[in-house]
Amino acid sequence: MRWHLGRVSQIFGLLRSPGHVPVAVGALLTAALVAGCGTVAAAPHAARLPPSATPSLATSEASATETWAVVVMGGSSAAHNNFWQLFTRSAKAARWTLATPPGVADNGGLAVADVGPGSLVTAVRPSQDLTFTPLSASRDEGVHWSQGGLLSASLAGFPDVFAGASGGRLIALTRRGDAQVAVHAGATWTSLASERSVAASPAGRACGLARLTAAAFSPAGVPLLAGQCTQPGRVGIFVSGGGTWRAAGPVLPPSLARRDTEVLGLASTDGATAALLQAGSGAAASLVTAWSADGGRHWRLSVPFGLRGLAVRSAAFGVGGAIGVTLTGGAGAVAVTGPGAAWRSLPPLPAGAAGVPAAAATLAAGPGSGFEALIAHGGQLSVWQLTVGGTGWEQVQVIKVAIPYGSSG
Repeated sequence: MRWHLGRVSQIFGLLRSPGHVPVAVGALLTAALVAGCGTVAAAPHAARLPPSATPSLATSEASATETWAVVVMGGSSAAHNNFWQLFTRSAKAARWTLATPPGVADNGGLAVADVGPGSLVTAVRPSQDLTFTPLSASRDEGVHWSQGGLLSASLAGFPDVFAGASGGRLIALTRRGDAQVAVHAGATWTSLASERSVAASPAGRACGLARLTAAAFSPAGVPLLAGQCTQPGRVGIFVSGGGTWRAAGPVLPPSLARRDTEVLGLASTDGATAALLQAGSGAAASLVTAWSADGGRHWRLSVPFGLRGLAVRSAAFGVGGAIGVTLTGGAGAVAVTGPGAAWRSLPPLPAGAAGVPAAAATLAAGPGSGFEALIAHGGQLSVWQLTVGGTGWEQVQVIKVAIPYGSSG
């Protein structure tokens, strides 16, 4: 195993810097030195499950106070030169800021939970020899970070498996299919459910639950779990109640009632829960967005959007229920602005984005309305806004990031 000497130096630099919140030296050194070489272990039972339509881990989410986005930058993942970066933008600002927590190699990806105005908790997905999930906490939109404890297990490899609620509560899905909760970052994690226990519930059996793919808190702070159903017409969103898990997903329209469904994304922002669903697979697959303001008791659905053989690259959640999606095949992106809105096509991604790996491009809610495109090339992130009339993109910001190539090999 080769240790991350560059990361160790980064930690000591952080501790010497008066502008950063002090952290626990031993815990951070352990996290940094453990992240050596190897590969991320696959879910132990993945081979027995049906194919998944999992989007990239690149994603973004907006609240009334800030927007955050996670993008992969650098080089080859095979050489461990891919480093995931977190960017934030205050609702009062027009420009993005690099906010990646220092201290741990993040080749496996980052997951972010919003736990209140200006407050974020970031989880580093294990990769190489790292077998646990280090957490960092910030109360100022990522300007300063402190150690937030750790999750002893590895996060699952889906975009929305780590979420927070106002007041600090956290929920996480692990690679073993367990759902765990904590009252705040640094607190002891406790078991909420397992993939098997949800699948064995009456609602799970009716859905034919194959796997859990997302977790969130409802606006009222109630845990929600979501996944992939194998029974046609069922949407796998579940809420705990009466000692078991009950179905909380929407009813699909008749045109989709014979298709299997998977929850690709789940988030609660601006007083409502939004879910991104895929019904069917291959050439017959369609996207549907669902919104609920009462924890899943009632839902509003978008008109289905036919994927025509394409797949979802990444998904972004904005305020008011807006959802933006980038697609494979150079087809650009589509978005909905909220409940009752129709899908609309966005212009193809900016010139030069062709051939960019799926994880290197995503959308994020704009400072006004609509979405921005975040495109990463090596150590440079370019931010693009729609032009007046929405017929193209114009570059509005460039952020250069120092990538520590070779530090994780």
